[in-house]
Amino acid sequence: MSVRESLIKHLTSILRASDGTLLVVLCDLDGLSIAKIGRKSDFELNPNQITSLASTAFSTSAENWDDLEIKDQVVSFIFFDKVCLITIRINQTLLNIVHNYHKEWPLDADNLASSMYYLKQKLGDFFGGTKPTEKELEEFSNKVRSAIYLSGMGTDVPFVSYTPKEYDTSNIITGITAILNSIQNSTIFLRYSLVDPSGLMLDAKEIGKNNLPLSIEAFSANATVAFQKMKEETSHGTIGEFLCYIAISGEHPDNFYGLITCPSGKLSFSKGADNSNSQEISFIGLFNLDYGVIPIIGEARNIVYSLLEIIGGEKTTENFIKAANILMKSKYE
Repeated sequence: MSVRESLIKHLTSILRASDGTLLVVLCDLDGLSIAKIGRKSDFELNPNQITSLASTAFSTSAENWDDLEIKDQVVSFIFFDKVCLITIRINQTLLNIVHNYHKEWPLDADNLASSMYYLKQKLGDFFGGTKPTEKELEEFSNKVRSAIYLSGMGTDVPFVSYTPKEYDTSNIITGITAILNSIQNSTIFLRYSLVDPSGLMLDAKEIGKNNLPLSIEAFSANATVAFQKMKEETSHGTIGEFLCYIAISGEHPDNFYGLITCPSGKLSFSKGADNSNSQEISFIGLFNLDYGVIPIIGEARNIVYSLLEIIGGEKTTENFIKAANILMKSKYE
């Protein structure tokens, strides 16, 4: 069996592990496809768009992790209205899994970790160079297993509104501040903010002293620029409406960090009914994984839901809230 055939074999094992998995593509860091396998579905999926998006998402978020001095990114999740794109870096390649999270969620972490072990081993043969040791293979597969498990674990957060009963309606920031101050689990985030597309913060919170080398202003700007690039990458594609990005990074499972970005409605800067000067707002959050990702998603949902009660409804943000509710109900038990 050739190395390429062996790669296809392991991609096929990932595809067959769940009826919800629609496409598995291995590409290089620039998005050039190396191997792929998929199944027939009602979804129109373009493998080239998938790999291009994965490459963009990985490179833009990697910059933020570098600035935070947190390495290395283990897995990312890009949620659309129908499917999720899961990306894992293996050596100088990106493994991309397109999965219907409405049908099944979370992923089988043990099966995926096992596939990562053998893929990393085979990719060393494919590209040459120093072969990974048994210890390196085990450490890598364990990191992937832990990241996948943590992405679907944690305590549920009740779906409630944080909108204050009273605030200065002439200064909407007072309402936004009240919302950000009202989350039920304040210690799960290291920092979180609401920003416009340029990265300008409307308001932000930093919890305790975390000794991170990057200011919250720079962090928020970097994260929202990456978010905007991913939105642009998907704007003309067929994969669906881009709703949320979550990435997990760290050297050891006991010290993983996570990044989340999601839409938060459109804020008008015009007076009266004139909406000509309105901008999309994004929620940005940095967290450690001590509590899992489920409460992170729950708090982000409550914050943006409350924000919509102040600034008015917006379709993409409302769809993120629906997706968040699905993920909250589908966690590991």
